[in-house]
Amino acid sequence: MVAMRNGRSSVACGFVVTAVLALGSAATAFDDGDEKAKPACCENCAARLGAMSGIWSGEYRYSEGSGQRPVVFTAYLFQEGDRIKAMIREPNTFGDADSPWLHATAEGRLDPATQGLTLIKTYDGTAGQSHDVVYKGTVSSDSSQVLEGTWDISGVQGTFTMKRKAPVD
Repeated sequence: MVAMRNGRSSVACGFVVTAVLALGSAATAFDDGDEKAKPACCENCAARLGAMSGIWSGEYRYSEGSGQRPVVFTAYLFQEGDRIKAMIREPNTFGDADSPWLHATAEGRLDPATQGLTLIKTYDGTAGQSHDVVYKGTVSSDSSQVLEGTWDISGVQGTFTMKRKAPVD
């Protein structure tokens, strides 16, 4: 569940993971200000999550001359220490026509010394797609965007960018 407070989202004890997987997008509830209604674990959730945690929008691009258009995506990132996990949703631009969306998970690491981000995105089988994509990029000093990065599928390469739209409180 993502609760809205002061116009910003906050993750309630990781329930957003279940909501995103079950619904294909984040479920949203509005905080009624009743702190007693929150599970005890929520008091420490934000303290455990890193600066990259939140809802991100991005775009990946194919190499010049490929004839492919850029693809926009939404990623729900969760950072704990140097570990990053994500759930990703994007329009179906290359899978079977039975689904309008492709879904993937990603796992990787953020190197705090260099701000280097490495993720391995794995499509979940929706529309017949279940391959891995390796993403590498550099995170801005304020952790609000991934500057120009690269993706690679067994030698087929392109670029990507990402920008955080809603941080976790």
